[in-house]
Amino acid sequence: MDVIDRAQEDLARGDIVGARDRLVRALRRNPASPGILELLAYTHLVLGDRAAAGAAWFLTDKSDDDPTASAALAALEKRYRSPLALAEALPIHAPSDWYPARARMRLERLQAAVEANGQRWVPPRDVVYFDEDGLNSDDFYDSTIDSDAEYDGDRTGSSYRSVRQRAIAAAIVIAIAATSASVVLALIFG
Repeated sequence: MDVIDRAQEDLARGDIVGARDRLVRALRRNPASPGILELLAYTHLVLGDRAAAGAAWFLTDKSDDDPTASAALAALEKRYRSPLALAEALPIHAPSDWYPARARMRLERLQAAVEANGQRWVPPRDVVYFDEDGLNSDDFYDSTIDSDAEYDGDRTGSSYRSVRQRAIAAAIVIAIAATSASVVLALIFG
């Protein structure tokens, strides 16, 4: 049984807070899952928190014309009057290119609004650190690998990275850093 089924069972039993907590935890493991984000938005609505529902729907392909979603998005904007505060309230746990096109457009508009206020904001997972050779973890990405599907749940878009790919990239970056540190120490204490 997957997390969405379990959360729906929680909702059916009346354990709305339990369903919300389960979905929030699942969102950290499957950060751009449209199913998790959609059910989380509806769960927030049941809890009476329209702004939180809007924050979840902000990252989905939900149409701005949808009456329920538009009311929730308006509540989100009303609660967080500054674009930067709204940006920081979003449950972003993945690079922005993992989210659907409509969500990416919302993120781009939000980033432009933040910059129009003279501030700077980059979606949290969009920051990339390069080493001296210009390598980063995205260089080790291949969207055709299926072997980690049972561990990672929903795949969303062509920018999906498996757990194994991220682990390999992290190991390579750590090895590069360790090698660089060894060279520096050898030069200093040579």
